[in-house]
Amino acid sequence: MAALDYLRGAGLAVELEGERLRVTPADRITADLRQFVRDHRAELLAELSAANDAQPASEPPQAPAAPTPAPAAESAPEAASEPTRNAWTITRGGKPICRMVGAPCIRSEALADARWRWPDADILEN
Repeated sequence: MAALDYLRGAGLAVELEGERLRVTPADRITADLRQFVRDHRAELLAELSAANDAQPASEPPQAPAAPTPAPAAESAPEAASEPTRNAWTITRGGKPICRMVGAPCIRSEALADARWRWPDADILEN
């Protein structure tokens, strides 16, 4: 999710054409972004493939959501009272590394999404 989000944040669209990546618009691709695509090609292919597999063909592709464990029955009322946010600051070693933005979710869901990418990640309390 992070590699695809990084390119989208740079104003680029990424599509899967067979086994190839199509990154547009070409005039926005810098040498650094081109190298990023080369370095993260396998990750980008996996993210786009997962997004295409999870949706009907008539819908545009979206970034895949990391699987989150189902809450236990006794924690459901607690989770319902926990506020949701659509932006979370991800930290590693106590230092912020990025900001995760997406559909509104509770802290435990955001933490699970962050730890899908970085197992040692934490969420900054704001």
